[in-house]
Amino acid sequence: MSQLLLVLWASTVFMELNRGLMANVVPAGNLSCFQCFKVPWADQCQPIECKPREKVCVSNEVLIYTSTKSKAQISKRCAISCPNSNSIFEWSVSHYHARITRQCCAGDLCNRAPESWQGFQALLGRLLLSMGLGLFCTLLG
Repeated sequence: MSQLLLVLWASTVFMELNRGLMANVVPAGNLSCFQCFKVPWADQCQPIECKPREKVCVSNEVLIYTSTKSKAQISKRCAISCPNSNSIFEWSVSHYHARITRQCCAGDLCNRAPESWQGFQALLGRLLLSMGLGLFCTLLG
């Protein structure tokens, strides 16, 4: 039983490491940015190589929410220059709330999802969680 748990734990760690390392793969050459248009989840954005004139990555997120539900529309792209400064606009009408977050950056894949911006720390947290669960299951067995 403990050998099976060890194999499951090792495969989980391998998948987490592979996912974390593949998130940083960028095409060679020009700047690379994530690109998508009005998608609900940032993981639906795909990395692309920008055109030679495009020097920045742009992200826009529109979030509309109430106390019980929310809807997001995320757009990311390459751009020649920043169309705006980094900003957050928030407002409320009746029981609806809205927030627009605009960001501009100039590094490869810098417009990734916020959880990915945490980089190694997020990967380390996932690894420690899977290691802890594996150890807990081993001790129970």
